[in-house]
Amino acid sequence: MVEQNKAKEGQSKDRIGYGVKIPPISFQEAIEIIKKVATIAGFQGDFDGLSRVTGNTASSSTLLYKIYALKSYGLLTFQNKTYSITEIGQRIAQPASSDEEITFIFEAFQKHEMLRKVWENYATKILPQPEYLANFFEKNFGIPQQLKQDWAKYFTDAARYVGLLMERESGSYQVLSKPSKADWLDAQGKLQVPEKQVLSEEKESKVRPVKTMFDPEDEHWGILNQRKVSGNRKAIFAIPDELSQEDIEMLRVILKGIDASLDGLKKQQEQ
Repeated sequence: MVEQNKAKEGQSKDRIGYGVKIPPISFQEAIEIIKKVATIAGFQGDFDGLSRVTGNTASSSTLLYKIYALKSYGLLTFQNKTYSITEIGQRIAQPASSDEEITFIFEAFQKHEMLRKVWENYATKILPQPEYLANFFEKNFGIPQQLKQDWAKYFTDAARYVGLLMERESGSYQVLSKPSKADWLDAQGKLQVPEKQVLSEEKESKVRPVKTMFDPEDEHWGILNQRKVSGNRKAIFAIPDELSQEDIEMLRVILKGIDASLDGLKKQQEQ
């Protein structure tokens, strides 16, 4: 009996709580997910809307863990199986400019208490090598030894995505006191979210290449509008016929997002 009790005590000590585990999604994935939720399911909705975006069933514990991660970044609130995207999440999903998008992504980063404290500790300093940064997590946050390296990488990836790390010639990183717009924009091209990390395992096996052939004579395109733009390119807008009210509301959200993106592209060219 005594040996059994000791065994149980040992098991309980080895058990790692959710707050200590690495979130199931990276910070970058959290940003991409909240943008998709806003576009596909709207600023408010239920479990089903989140399920559609993440590819996890409504009864899946994985979906709950992803929701907890989104909450830890201040991107949404969740109660009684109903979510609401916060102001931070809304401004990220539909920014008025690239500057505003960076500002609110940085604010979301700071909402995560652990990441914020690590950044505050090293701001304006050289980021330690991974093994020493891992020791910081273990010493200051009680992160178990088997997870401290993963947390060090999680922080580095998140800070790089926000534009808080400036790479030096030596290969080390200097931690910035505020995001670098140039580094953040550069990260958009280098750190793409792998689609397979967003889709569920069930759906991943069913993914097929999307047919991209455009035939203007195909009637299913509905209302079709083509315009030539610079560089001998075309912008094509197509809206199918006989839409439901839900379809219309979703498309209106998408159009708002496109409008914000166009404004951001214009501002980038002006600089």
